[in-house]
Amino acid sequence: MQIEKIIAKTLIHNTAHKTQYHLNPYQGCYHDCKYCNGKAKRFYLHDEFSNIIKVKVNAPELLEQYLRNRGFYPVNRQRTETLVDFIPNYREFAKQNIPSKFILFIGGGICDVYQPAEEVLSVTRKLLQIAYDYNFPIRTLTKNSLVLRDIDLFKKIHKQSFARMSLTITLSDQEEQKIFEPRASTTEERFSAVQKLREEGLPAGVYMTPLLPFIGDTRKNLEDLFRRCKEVNAEFVITGGLTLRQGKHKEEMFSVIKEHYSELHEQYTKLYTNNNPSGIPDAYYSNKLNLVDTIKMGYEMSKKYQIPFFEPRYIPEDKLHFNRRVSTVLSRVSFLKSRILQGSSLEDKRIQQDSILLETLKKDLKQMSPSEVDKMPFHHESHPYILEMLESNSCQYLINNEEWDNLFYQRA
Repeated sequence: MQIEKIIAKTLIHNTAHKTQYHLNPYQGCYHDCKYCNGKAKRFYLHDEFSNIIKVKVNAPELLEQYLRNRGFYPVNRQRTETLVDFIPNYREFAKQNIPSKFILFIGGGICDVYQPAEEVLSVTRKLLQIAYDYNFPIRTLTKNSLVLRDIDLFKKIHKQSFARMSLTITLSDQEEQKIFEPRASTTEERFSAVQKLREEGLPAGVYMTPLLPFIGDTRKNLEDLFRRCKEVNAEFVITGGLTLRQGKHKEEMFSVIKEHYSELHEQYTKLYTNNNPSGIPDAYYSNKLNLVDTIKMGYEMSKKYQIPFFEPRYIPEDKLHFNRRVSTVLSRVSFLKSRILQGSSLEDKRIQQDSILLETLKKDLKQMSPSEVDKMPFHHESHPYILEMLESNSCQYLINNEEWDNLFYQRA
């Protein structure tokens, strides 16, 4: 592994919902997962993606500058370098006038923030410290048990706001796991990490994604993984399939399949022959080869093992908190109708569009009159759910489908 230190200009990536912002101090990932999207043309960051790790060594300064520019100050520091330090009683006034918070997603994506370079440089830990100093909620996603190093900070952050750690775990067989994730922590090490985080009272779940066709999506593999999730008290499970984009990403994966699973090479070639820009499998061959619907299968397994198939949403408290609750309801309704119950694609699409609209709406639905709500550009498919939330702050459709109780994060 070669570490290259760089001075970055930017760090934060906004999301459509505006309640979560992504940041990652690393470019490249030493874990070298053979299915990694980071090796695709769309995301490919530099040559030798898995061996040369570029590190934004000024990431902590960029995060702090970003938060200060948005009107936040470090509430958990003795010295803030703001008016708070010089004007008596100003600290309490400032606390009451802090802008609306959002979640900092430190990690995930295509470069793991707990890869071996982090053990050397501790940039992720510095970002977590800033999140604590500024009283910000965080999320992170990793394949490395190094995440346990920062339990002390996670607990401090979670005590004052919210902190969730998720681990990606896709293969129960240790030998198979090392073929596709050669430098990541072992499957058992990751399950042990989830268990430790849960024992410490922290929210922590499992992402089973991607589940490799005919390898990771087998019933045996899924049963083994879900059973272990239950044993370690995983907060939730999410499953997903494999995407392969044209270029180095697909070529490397095909090479591994040909070497270790030669009997599957022809099926993979057919599944991903379409060169779809998003890398999804070819629909015709998916049906012909009986490709498992990993989301539907995962959902069924979650019911069997009684583990939520959804990351219970934490919504930072602000004046638009209710809008985001309604948005979450609509998003979940759309998911159930489209991916699980095979409803009308047009209906599902419209409900999802309204969910996104509610995330960016500037006025609180609860402060609107009935006539104002009627004039909003919501589709008629969404109206019953929106009105029900306004009247009772609940959704019978989700209650009937046993989805309501785990929709939102509830502190124990």
